[in-house]
Amino acid sequence: MMNAPRRNEANAEHNRIVEGTQIQGNIHSPGDIRIDGHVKGNLSVGGKLVVGPTGAVDGEVRAQEASIAGRVMGKLEIKGLSTLLQTANVQADLNTGQLAVESGAQFTGTCVMANRKTTATPADTVAKKEASAA
Repeated sequence: MMNAPRRNEANAEHNRIVEGTQIQGNIHSPGDIRIDGHVKGNLSVGGKLVVGPTGAVDGEVRAQEASIAGRVMGKLEIKGLSTLLQTANVQADLNTGQLAVESGAQFTGTCVMANRKTTATPADTVAKKEASAA
């Protein structure tokens, strides 16, 4: 069954905003969406949101899952897993079911996960504290 399509591919359409494209306005997608361009507005995604390394989103986002490698500014409401990849730059209030952050990702804002609220500290502040403790 190596050639069997994945569940998401079989049940939903995929949308893509390619690099160089700029969209201003709200987007509603019942399936997955990948953003490699720039979107200024609100996104409602019925599946997974992927923001590629060249992608940028300025606005409010609601999605089932998110994988971010680009820049996101605003508010994120992700029901399942939010993944901030190494090249991610997120300045947002994040409400998510689960959070995974790769080394090198930048996150500034608040995070609410599993009814627990924490405030992120900029990476340079953490580095200074670690250096002074050494």
